[in-house]
Amino acid sequence: MLGDAIGVLVHPRRDSRDLLSIIAEWAAGHGRTVRGLREAEAQMPAGVELVEGELLAAGAALVVAAGGDGTILRGLSLAHPHGVPVLGVNLGRLAFLAEVQYDDLAASLDAIDRGDYRLEERSTMAVLGEGAGFEPRLAFNDAALTRVAGNGPAALAVEVEGEVFARYTADALVIATPTGSTGYSFSAGGPLVSPRHRGLLVTPVAPHTAFDRAVFLHPDERLRVHVLERSAPMLLEVDGQRSAELRQGDSIELRVGARPAQVLRLHPEGFYERARRKLQLVDSSELAPRAHPEAV
Repeated sequence: MLGDAIGVLVHPRRDSRDLLSIIAEWAAGHGRTVRGLREAEAQMPAGVELVEGELLAAGAALVVAAGGDGTILRGLSLAHPHGVPVLGVNLGRLAFLAEVQYDDLAASLDAIDRGDYRLEERSTMAVLGEGAGFEPRLAFNDAALTRVAGNGPAALAVEVEGEVFARYTADALVIATPTGSTGYSFSAGGPLVSPRHRGLLVTPVAPHTAFDRAVFLHPDERLRVHVLERSAPMLLEVDGQRSAELRQGDSIELRVGARPAQVLRLHPEGFYERARRKLQLVDSSELAPRAHPEAV
């Protein structure tokens, strides 16, 4: 493990004192220091350095993010500017980004200390807009354009490489990284995409148009989404956090980020095995091994 400090991120409203004690005790026994966010001060054991978010990962060896995917995504956002990897600890339900369970945390830190891990790169997505008050954002999961209720449907034009590819009348439009393909996009009927890919996945939600398919773009292809004149106002959420409200005539540009994020992997389990387990995929009864013993 490079560096001395371990940044720790927990859900501010979840009792994580036992987990934090495990990390603090491990760090004390291995000559490491621990940093935590000041907002979670009430949960932090003695000896943990309290910092603001932008300093959590500065010069650290890794960031441990414990919770569901929302907490782990926040950990990625804090770690990415410093080029620091994130270890996700599952305290939620699905937590696709999590690598270890609570009970395995101390042993996992031992393995990382020995160098028994690999780094897995995850594409990021830059979300850019025009107009006063719009701040560029970096997404690790997805950006969702959702109609403001009570104002009719969304009417959006998807422009690829300077040409309009499709116009959607829908409840929402989700633009996801491959990591985000298991989230909102998947719930809307989009495909699973290996996180080893780079590119953007565009998925309409409850479309009222003849073309209702998701589209996966090459990382070099330019994507822009326009809010059409007949559209309801749109709420833009980036990784589940409200970012801006868009109105008729507004547009946003989305592109693959220049630098990927990094997550720590300890287990040989691959993406598809993880997806099968977490999504509880069930085979057709006609293809059960008992019916076809020769099939794998």
